[in-house]
This record gives sequence, structure tokens and C-alpha cells, in this order.
Amino acid sequence: MSTRASFLDDFGLLTTPPRRPASMVPALGDEQGRRLQAVTRTVDVKRGTKIYLPGDASDEIFLLRSGVVKISTITPDAREVILAFLHPGDVFGELAVVDESPRDHAAEAYDDCVVCAMGRDTILRAIRESPEIGSHITRLIGLRLRTFRSRIEELLCKSAHARIAHALLELAERHGVQDTDGVIISLRMSQGDLGRLVGLSRETVNAILQEWREEQVLEMDRRSIRLRDPNRLRALVSFSVRRSGGPSRLRQGFGEARQSAEGATAAGPPRPG
Repeated sequence: MSTRASFLDDFGLLTTPPRRPASMVPALGDEQGRRLQAVTRTVDVKRGTKIYLPGDASDEIFLLRSGVVKISTITPDAREVILAFLHPGDVFGELAVVDESPRDHAAEAYDDCVVCAMGRDTILRAIRESPEIGSHITRLIGLRLRTFRSRIEELLCKSAHARIAHALLELAERHGVQDTDGVIISLRMSQGDLGRLVGLSRETVNAILQEWREEQVLEMDRRSIRLRDPNRLRALVSFSVRRSGGPSRLRQGFGEARQSAEGATAAGPPRPG
């Protein structure tokens, strides 16, 4: 199931330059790198496999080398809330470094993945030997907390249209491929999962996507969504206020966003990650 791979090179722990510019930690010496690599494992994970669950021990930190990982939690009334979709190069399970409490969320392979894992004791030993690693992990945790705080503010303050628009733009930036007709989000995501990402029912998501398809803002099929006019979605997000009326208020806001987008075309579509 598992194969050896250059986990430390992906993490930026070796003296050779990392392939990805957003390395989590700085370079270590060759000897330290070899010691860490000897206790690191790389695992092929099939789509749908749970990497960890709430209540599991926080004893490893992970790096996603390929594929997509879904981070989610379960509410007291047994509803799933999707916190994030992770992209190759992302680190997750990082709270294992600072807290031995059991996991409070789940990580699942949303596509076939290659995941690299390092034990908690190993990374703590590396931090003692190279304090810069601890500084990078602290910044990573701070960034993750700010991201989740922004998500909470979005759920509380933005309209349903704006929440879906924002989610699609973020997915396009991280998982999109640009072509002559817009940006294709090839992530195999159901409308139910999009709803769980933005705190809406599948029926609401379906109605809004159908509206935007009629407006030629996007195209949909079973495997992908193509954003034909991302500037209109971007303008809609900027006009967002919490819904205080019925559908007419939302359509009015979308009309205002469309007018604003006419002057924003020069900005172009979001740049895929």
C-alpha cells in the first residue's frame, strides 16, 4: 500500500530547493533530512478512504502530494459540514504538533491521493533541532484559524448567492483549468457537497446553479463546472449583504453585480492554482 518517496523534499526539509514555492519549513542539513526520511511513510489512499476520524489520536501530521482531501466535521444534529478541500502541497493534521487531544474533524480522500505522514514525536524532535520549523508551523496554524474565522463570518453575513459564488471562485483558483471559454472546475463534487461547504441545502444550491446556467454565467455536467463569466460572480460577492427579502432582492443584487462586472472584465478570470 505504501511506497517510499521524497517526503522531505516536498516539505522543504532537505537542502535541495523545494518543488513548490510555498514550503512549510526551511531546509535542514543532509544528516537531519536522512534521519527524518527514515521514519516517514508515503501512502496511496483510494477515493472515499478516511485518513482519520473525529476521536482518533493526533499522532501524525500530513502532506498532500497529489489528489484532493476533504476536511469536514459533524454537527450535534449529525449533519456534515465541509470545512475545506485541500490541494496538493497542503498540510493537514497540523494541530498534532501542539495538542495531544483527539482529532475534532475528519480527513477523507476525495479523489485518489498520495499522502505523506510524519509522526508527532518526529516533528517535535525536528522543531527542537531547528526552531524555524516551529515558527513556520505556528504561522500555518494561524493562517488556518483565520481562514475558518472568515468562513464563519461568510456563513453569518453573506447571501446564499454570494456564498456559492465565493466558493466557486475559490475552487476555480485552486482546482481550475483555464481554457478559451472560461475556467473548468474538474473536481468531482456533488451539489450536496457544495451545499455542505457553504451551509445550504442541495435544493437551494441546485436552484441557484440553474439560475446562473440560464444567465450563461456557468455550464454544468456530471463531472465538472465551467465558469464562463467569473467576473460576474466576483462582482456578486463584492455586493453581498445578508438576505433580508425574497428572491426579488437577490435577483436585484445579481443585476447590480452584472452591471458592475461589465466594468471589471479587464481583470480576467481567476488564475488557477
